[in-house]
Amino acid sequence: MSETILVVDDELPMRLGLKEVLGRAGYTVETANDGAQAIERLDKGGLDVVITDLRMPNKDGLEVLRHAQSRHPEVLVYMMSAHGDVPTAVQAIKDGAQDFIQKPFQIDMVRARIRAGLDARGERVRPQGDQAAGQVDSTIWNDFPEIVGQSQAMAKVLYTARKVANSPMPILVLGETGTGKELVAKSLHRLSKRSGSLIATTGQLSPSLLESELFGHAKGSFTGASEDKTGYFEAAHQGTLFLDEVGDLPYEVQVKLLRVIQEREVVRVGESKPRKIDTRLVAATNKDLEAEIAAKRFREDLLYRLNVITLVLPPLRERGDDVLLLGDRFLSECAAEAKRELVFSDAARDVLRGHIWKGNVRELLGACRGCALLAEGDEVTADELRDQLA
Repeated sequence: MSETILVVDDELPMRLGLKEVLGRAGYTVETANDGAQAIERLDKGGLDVVITDLRMPNKDGLEVLRHAQSRHPEVLVYMMSAHGDVPTAVQAIKDGAQDFIQKPFQIDMVRARIRAGLDARGERVRPQGDQAAGQVDSTIWNDFPEIVGQSQAMAKVLYTARKVANSPMPILVLGETGTGKELVAKSLHRLSKRSGSLIATTGQLSPSLLESELFGHAKGSFTGASEDKTGYFEAAHQGTLFLDEVGDLPYEVQVKLLRVIQEREVVRVGESKPRKIDTRLVAATNKDLEAEIAAKRFREDLLYRLNVITLVLPPLRERGDDVLLLGDRFLSECAAEAKRELVFSDAARDVLRGHIWKGNVRELLGACRGCALLAEGDEVTADELRDQLA
């Protein structure tokens, strides 16, 4: 059974255009020409998605949103807005809208956002069996051989990651330093079956260098530009770009990144002609982006473009005995590099369990490397491990 979408707009061409295109995508599409009609249709039930214009007579899009939030919270509401209404649309996101769609728009972008929203909504519906009790089937780990563990805290993240891996929409990965954000990005790319490459970069570069690295440049566009350069977005066409430390992006680069996400095209530095791309963006940060927005260091509209799908990685201290599994794996690998065999003593394993691990998996790996080099016997003692954690 296909999902049912209600398109609400006072302009007939917009209603009919969206109805035709979304209908071809397999959805059941109904229309309403103002907010009052939309609210009446909402109350009849059976809707999955509402796409509503912001400004309309006889109740506007915000009134439709408020009604849906109060009486039909299971319905996803997408707000359409013209360029000048973006601040109001962003506020609508805060008030519960799934996303805002800026006019004029590309229809494939609308389809992708709707599909991503419906897929994400499916994750919020309590499934049967183990999931009904808040548990995720342990077989989820079979799909993520790159990631070591068995904890439910991490399994829940992987369950969502598997569901959204094929979506073309941006994914925002949040977590403390050393929690494995790049590893998750690699898993998402592999599970997506995208034919292009996975390319990783960071937002911790100067604005001029970042623009060239991300978007490319034309020969002669600045001093030292001796030849044309393909940026990372183009290089990752039909693949995945992992942009780490997105919270550190210079403000002026954020503006250009927002346009790339919205239009799915890049303009190289020194050129005016846009180049179409099909690049799936996975962005990551350990920063509190809401706080960065309040401090005017991060664009609010960019956040709402990035966090259509958000994965929050748990710190190691919340992953239970995963620390033992990871510790055993790391110690074995590090010992092999040192041409020896090592295990943790029982007392050392107690230290592993009790440590806070402020540096998360990265700190654990560093401790295991030190133990592999400096442990006296075939077992790492508690004191030898503590020396590496001091």
